[in-house]
Amino acid sequence: MLLQESSMTKLWLQALRLQHWLKNFFVFAPFLVGPKFGLNEYLLKSLSGVFLFGLMSSAVYVFNDIVDINSDREHPEKRFRPIASGKISVPTAICMSVVLSSIPLILAFFLNVNFFLALVAYAANNLLYSFYFKNKTVLDIMSIAFGFVIRTYAGGFVIGIDITNWMIVCIFCLSLFLGFGKRRSEIEALGHEARNVRKVHESYTIQKLNLLLGVSASITIVVYMLYSMAPETRAIHGTDNLVFTTPFVIYCIYRYLLKVQEKKRGEGPVEIILRDKGFLLAGCLWIISFVFLVHS
Repeated sequence: MLLQESSMTKLWLQALRLQHWLKNFFVFAPFLVGPKFGLNEYLLKSLSGVFLFGLMSSAVYVFNDIVDINSDREHPEKRFRPIASGKISVPTAICMSVVLSSIPLILAFFLNVNFFLALVAYAANNLLYSFYFKNKTVLDIMSIAFGFVIRTYAGGFVIGIDITNWMIVCIFCLSLFLGFGKRRSEIEALGHEARNVRKVHESYTIQKLNLLLGVSASITIVVYMLYSMAPETRAIHGTDNLVFTTPFVIYCIYRYLLKVQEKKRGEGPVEIILRDKGFLLAGCLWIISFVFLVHS
């Protein structure tokens, strides 16, 4: 009995994809680099926001696995997912998705109304992605990027600070870059079978995605430089030295670009980042240097 419960727990942890909660760092980012950083009530509010977005994102993953169950069964790795493999039934998954989405919506309403609306917008964007955008070239990646933008706005709402337009542009461009990298990695791993797994792959090719990756990488670096030197950034953070964090950003972007091109297993951004020590080190150094320059 205990073994069965342990097995089911592992299946649900796999279905909820807790490792992908890393993406909700963008909810925490406004607190981390903003004027309300510290051991205070805003830390608790920001962490609460991250947790609620985590629950909602898990609900979205379960829902997407239900919608994509047939295409996932054609994928060499996704066919082993709990829902695609039949280890978790569709009715049970639907119930779990409803529960996981209801809890954060209810709690978010009492936490902050604007944060609640951002969470609703995030859920709506994911529904549109599941039923429409995921089959539309470029719009699929833009929808994913909007998800990260919404997370960032939500992080500002929950602690009551404004997010600059420069930060939003940075997040959007970075998300496009990561998204195109994910598509390239998928096609590299799946080859001719890519079209059977995801319809939008009919329009993407390795050559096209290399071009989109190069353009989006360049734009992201330039936009980050402009953000670090913008008068609005200087006014909020009280320093004009953020430009010195640029080398870490450049290193992470180029390293991700190289990893995407050499990986053969169709790994997404989260898997690449978590498994690469160089990327993790550079990312931590960027956070440390940014926080030091802003709050020293």
